[in-house]
Amino acid sequence: MSEDLIKSVESLLSSSKNSRRQINNILNILKQGKSLFPSNQTSQASDEFLKDVTSNKNKRSELHGMNKQERILKIIERFTNEFEVKSLPNNVSVKNYLLYLLVVFKISRKMKAGYQRSLVLANTLSRLNQMFVNYPLHYNKRVTRDPLGLLFLITESALEASRHLKFPYKFDDVTFSQFLPLIAKYCMDSDDPLQEIAKTLSEMPKFRITAIIGEGHQKIIGNILQYCFPKMPLKTRIETGTRLLKKIILEQNDSTVLTHYNTLKSCMEKDDDLRIHASKIAKTEIGKTKYRRFVNGILDELAQSANPT
Repeated sequence: MSEDLIKSVESLLSSSKNSRRQINNILNILKQGKSLFPSNQTSQASDEFLKDVTSNKNKRSELHGMNKQERILKIIERFTNEFEVKSLPNNVSVKNYLLYLLVVFKISRKMKAGYQRSLVLANTLSRLNQMFVNYPLHYNKRVTRDPLGLLFLITESALEASRHLKFPYKFDDVTFSQFLPLIAKYCMDSDDPLQEIAKTLSEMPKFRITAIIGEGHQKIIGNILQYCFPKMPLKTRIETGTRLLKKIILEQNDSTVLTHYNTLKSCMEKDDDLRIHASKIAKTEIGKTKYRRFVNGILDELAQSANPT
């Protein structure tokens, strides 16, 4: 990023004695994002983007007349503008998107919990979606670490955005589509992709962010799975559905059966091919589970799933 943004925040240290700790924290977070910007552009990034708005001197002083909340909003705005204009055109990667969102998320946490912080994160996700429109991601499905990190930050940001708004954050399909290679990888390699992704997120380091992967995260991941699944090759979809059905039929614990069934329903929601396939298998297996009422009920529902409504 530009040195001007760093210096703008640093200049607050001499005039905001009561906020020094917060300002230093924000500076440290901003400096984590410096690798997003090529070294030969750092001195001019902000100047080119904002040259018609104000002078360097005014940009450095504009933060001084603001309260703590307003300062954070302005810092996030300027950092986002510079990322979109000066970083993305030069390097579109999962790692860069991840680092951008990590910086914004951590800075937003310096705001008071409430409506304004939720609104900032909702606006950030909407802005991120537009970036995906202009600069979509392309990565090999064997690469999982950074896509999982981005998935965690997006789900955590959405839950935080929804916490103090009157409605859950609504994702655009463009954001969901960025995770197609990741979802395909888990569908090919795991018995239950939804549960395996949630488990991996729970166990992996989370950038020193305290978070528990719960139902809210799983619901968003389930929606991503539901969107991505029909776009995968038919062979992958049928094999994934068949594995889930086998787990449902063989599993003795009803709670675990329900977990696998919920994943299967997410896969089938927009996939007529899998719905027909699952119905055929359920019809052949239903007589074998007549003494297991819960599983039998699920198989009966699956058997009827291919019927027109």
